[in-house]
Amino acid sequence: MKKHFVALCFILLSVCIFAQQKQVPAIKIYLEDAETLKNINDAKVTLEGFDLPIIFAKYNKEDKSYYFNEIPAGYNTVMAYHEKYNEKGFQNVLGLPNELKFKLFNPIKVSYGFEFFWFPYFPQKSYVEDPYKISISTDVEMNYNAFREYIAVKIKELNLEIELVNPLWEDSKIQKNSFTFPNQKEAYPLINLKKNKLTDSEYVFPLKSGVSNIFPDRIYSNTTSDICFIARKKDGSKFKRFNDPIIKKLKDENFNIAAIVINKIGAGDGVHTKMKTRDRLNKKFYMQHKIDSSKVFFYDLSVYKTTPKLFFWKHRAPLGLIDLDQFPQLPYFFLISNNKLDIPEQRSNFKEQQFQSIPVQDKAIGLGIVDQYEYYLNVN
Repeated sequence: MKKHFVALCFILLSVCIFAQQKQVPAIKIYLEDAETLKNINDAKVTLEGFDLPIIFAKYNKEDKSYYFNEIPAGYNTVMAYHEKYNEKGFQNVLGLPNELKFKLFNPIKVSYGFEFFWFPYFPQKSYVEDPYKISISTDVEMNYNAFREYIAVKIKELNLEIELVNPLWEDSKIQKNSFTFPNQKEAYPLINLKKNKLTDSEYVFPLKSGVSNIFPDRIYSNTTSDICFIARKKDGSKFKRFNDPIIKKLKDENFNIAAIVINKIGAGDGVHTKMKTRDRLNKKFYMQHKIDSSKVFFYDLSVYKTTPKLFFWKHRAPLGLIDLDQFPQLPYFFLISNNKLDIPEQRSNFKEQQFQSIPVQDKAIGLGIVDQYEYYLNVN
């Protein structure tokens, strides 16, 4: 009798093991290095939902895939984390696909399946994601001072641990060759609204077009249609790519939230600009000055190798925050909003502009909007 019982237990155990081995995963995720195209097998792949505990994926060595056997209710997001690569993910509140493939990049060599703008001599991989900041705006046009007060009241009212930060002003205090603004004592000070336009360069502000307000040959309005209000978390940590509670609270209050992507190409750049050199020096500069990336932009465009001047062999000073002799003024950064239902302009053949519709995105989405754009652009 005892032998039969042991045999029965063995059979049942074997059946369970066999069933587990043959179970078809609910979703598989494949990761590869964007540069080498090699498989990445040591990442943390997670299944996430809003205000839900994280579930970690298992790894199949034979299939070289991360997988989840089931997707519990409320879980709508897959994320990939690795200390050597940029975070990446995908979200669908209506249901995740059976398979996802992510290409992970070095954080300062990020590239997308779409372009924000195009010039023929610019090198590829000229974008950097800034996970420490978001842009906050509203559809209701207000003047600068009114919105400044409005957002301050809302941050306090909602008990949000965020604060306004002006990366251009913060940068001016660090860079020796940058413009200085001695009268500016805070990120977004009160300004004189007697004029309808903001022309005074006494203060520096980022604009929604991705440039600075200090160019003397241009006029910008002192309203929320032009001036870009940027916020960071008070503790200096990153915003979540998806399912961020702060972003959701702001959007529930009808604020428009945009992720920030930095353009690594400057007005003084050309075909001979060495991105690798700039990347290396940028990293060195940040370490030397112990720069807080949650205050300044994650990547500083003004840091790059100097070049010798002919005859005198004097080193040219690094390009400052703004070079008034350069035209046109190229975007320093791009605002990527999840309010739009179209992929940003993508030029695959330089002639035809291609757009791809995407579903309405969840309110708690942050920088992950660029992942969504890339996914829906390449899904077909």
